[in-house]
Amino acid sequence: MLMIPSTWEFLSLACKLLTYLGAASLLGAVFCIWLFKNESRQVTHNILTYMTVGSFLGFQGSLFGFLVQIGMVVNNGPIGMFDRGIGSIYLDSPLGDTTFFQLSGFALTFILGLTYANKIQRITSPPRLDYFRFFNTGCILAFLLLIFSFRFSGHISILSVTSKLSIAAHYSAFAAWIGSLYPLYCLSFSENLEYIQDRVKKFGDSAVALVAVLIVAGGLMVIELFDSIAEAFSTNYGQIFLIKLSLVVLILAIAAINRLRLTPRLVSKSGVVLFRQSLKVEILVALLILSITTYFSTIVGPPEH
Repeated sequence: MLMIPSTWEFLSLACKLLTYLGAASLLGAVFCIWLFKNESRQVTHNILTYMTVGSFLGFQGSLFGFLVQIGMVVNNGPIGMFDRGIGSIYLDSPLGDTTFFQLSGFALTFILGLTYANKIQRITSPPRLDYFRFFNTGCILAFLLLIFSFRFSGHISILSVTSKLSIAAHYSAFAAWIGSLYPLYCLSFSENLEYIQDRVKKFGDSAVALVAVLIVAGGLMVIELFDSIAEAFSTNYGQIFLIKLSLVVLILAIAAINRLRLTPRLVSKSGVVLFRQSLKVEILVALLILSITTYFSTIVGPPEH
């Protein structure tokens, strides 16, 4: 039976979802800037704006997530979120460490995104890949800060090192995938249909490696989280996991259709429109998966944890 979140838990869910979306926008933007090299300044600017907005939302989610945890303990309405006594205690706790690393990662991402978005507007030709060398280094550092923050929080903090690495790899691969969907959507508005098809095919080739990482890392996580197959059907966590697994199969099917059926049709405008519609569905399914993942890590704990 599903557990209905309280008001504070619902706020915590929303904040954590924002941090997941912020991290996905960061990795997806970096991946697509590399993938769409030499494309128009407008597409690059859209991707950088997307990353900047995502990092801003992630920053807000992390900050308010910290305050929500204080309010949940004090339980004195919104004013309770600013209780200095509980706040100082939490600053010295794993929650404080998690918040610090997340805020640092999102702040660095926001500064990089905003700076390069403004620089792109001042150049007259599509930027070369080496133009983003410092940008890429900074973004990788920012994402490592976000990944490192996971080791202090939630059910992950009590798992083995192998499981933590598996979860980090699993999330990184999924973040790169779903974080790339909106940039792909932006690319679909390019006038160069041949270029769209070439880049989408390139993305599909890279996505094969991402899917492999997802499957291997996900399998290791399942072994760690469940002692037996029966737990997947007899526990709340297991049942929600099966729902998430069903959505993952669905998004894999959509991705396969995009790669095998729609990519060859990108030589026409009608094919591009169809591809764009498919991306909208894929984005919706990805948001559902992230929402369930957030519910996992916030409300329902794994069996025996």
